[in-house]
Amino acid sequence: MLIRCILVVFCFISFHAVSDTRLLLRGSILSADNADTFQINGASHQRFENNAVALSQAVLAYNKVISDDWQLHAVANGYSDGEQKVGVNQLYTQYRPLTASTIKPEVKLGFFYPAISAENTDMGWLSPHFLSNSAINSWIGEELRTFGVEASLRQNGRQVRRDWSWKVIGSLFKGNDTTGTLLSWRGFALHDRQSLNNDRVKFTPIPGVVSEEGIGAPAWTDPFREIDTKTGYYVGAHLAHKRRSELRYYYYDNRANPLIFDPDRIYAWRTRFHAFTLRHMRNRNVTFFGQGLIGDTLMGENIVNNDFYAAYIAATYTHEAHQLSTRLDWYQVIDNDSTIDDPNSSRGEAITVNYTYAMSSKIALSAEWQVNRGRQENLRFLNATSVSSEAFHENLLQLAVTYRID
Repeated sequence: MLIRCILVVFCFISFHAVSDTRLLLRGSILSADNADTFQINGASHQRFENNAVALSQAVLAYNKVISDDWQLHAVANGYSDGEQKVGVNQLYTQYRPLTASTIKPEVKLGFFYPAISAENTDMGWLSPHFLSNSAINSWIGEELRTFGVEASLRQNGRQVRRDWSWKVIGSLFKGNDTTGTLLSWRGFALHDRQSLNNDRVKFTPIPGVVSEEGIGAPAWTDPFREIDTKTGYYVGAHLAHKRRSELRYYYYDNRANPLIFDPDRIYAWRTRFHAFTLRHMRNRNVTFFGQGLIGDTLMGENIVNNDFYAAYIAATYTHEAHQLSTRLDWYQVIDNDSTIDDPNSSRGEAITVNYTYAMSSKIALSAEWQVNRGRQENLRFLNATSVSSEAFHENLLQLAVTYRID
């Protein structure tokens, strides 16, 4: 019944405001390992478990031109899984004044993503190449959103008859105090479910985390909760060459006070990272892209102190209605604290292969295979006390039908 309601509401709104609205619906048939997903406090890093049929994506993107200089953007999502089934994913206003100057300003105000991703370039922050995101962007979709203001300056190389274009960015935000929770207590995951405003994301209840004798925290996180009232920031720069190659760099610091927690015992986590993005269009058919992430997160008075690293490289080949894409992921969390009952070290690698056939401008068929394997130290509390109990090996096969109205 819930899925039917989502479909009815999304279709009704879309067809009554089609000039400013885009709609995407995706149904998936999945074959996954017989292990409980983290979404129901299980140990699997996958979004779904067992064999399932799911509404994996329902996206309604609304764009409204308010004036020559101002636009309104809103994205709502619906899912058949997770804590919150329907909600807002992005909502912001954008100021882009018409000016004769070659250096143009831009301001965003609201709830939105920083432009870190190389793969999430489709509507609703989806990937046009894969059904599931890389480890980096799965985490960004879960725990990261700008709730604040972003200002930038940009110059288009074509306007000044140069091969190079550039953009510099700065942002102030709140509401990302818990960023780092999932990396530490669950590790990186690979999926396409983005957290909604007021959402909760669950993870395996590790005894040293949830027990009163331990940290006493719940086995879930609220990704966009404000705890310490401090303002975070990020800065970034984009450099593009002839619209074929682009390099991006971001530095992010939520400036959270790791000693503060709220009545739910949700802690603020001091999380910082450097993000690198590269995208290169080899020709009209072949594109290469990848990202790197280097950071650290701190909770309490050195209760949790972790470094984290992740990277992926990907390539996509398009010929007429056919698209073949592949991606290799690597990720690691290094535990630097001495909290014995809460080990956080994890590492892994994954391979993802996707084939998509565009039947028309509205309908696409996709098949995706993914293998994710690695070791996670805190899994030993859930299995037999042996070295092998820390290992995981996850397989996922997805068949999906995507319907869209642009």
